[in-house]
Amino acid sequence: EVLRQGGITTCVTVFKPLVKREPNVLTLLETGKLDLLINVPDSMDSQALTDGFEMRRAAVDSGTPLIVDIKTAILTVVSLQRKHQREKAGKPFWSFNSWQEYVE
Repeated sequence: EVLRQGGITTCVTVFKPLVKREPNVLTLLETGKLDLLINVPDSMDSQALTDGFEMRRAAVDSGTPLIVDIKTAILTVVSLQRKHQREKAGKPFWSFNSWQEYVE
C-alpha cells in the first residue's frame, strides 16, 4: 500500500538465493534485469549471511551496482525520489552554470 501511495504501481516479490523458487534474485542479476541491489543484513544468523554473500557475489559478477550500508541506501533512495519529483514537475535535476553566469 505504501508503494502505491508513492507512485510505484508494479512490485514483484523476489525470492532469496537459497530458496529454489522463481523469480530468484540470482536469476534476475544473471539476466541483467536488476539495475541496483541494496543488500543490508537484518540479522546475523548463518542463513542470512549465506544469502547476503550469494547476492553480493552475484552483483559483483554481473556488474550491478551494490549498496550494503543502510545510511547510503536511505540517502540513495531519497535522492532518486527527489530526482523523480523534479523531473515529473518539468525541472532539471542537475543544472550546471559557468562561474561567469553566477557572478555576472
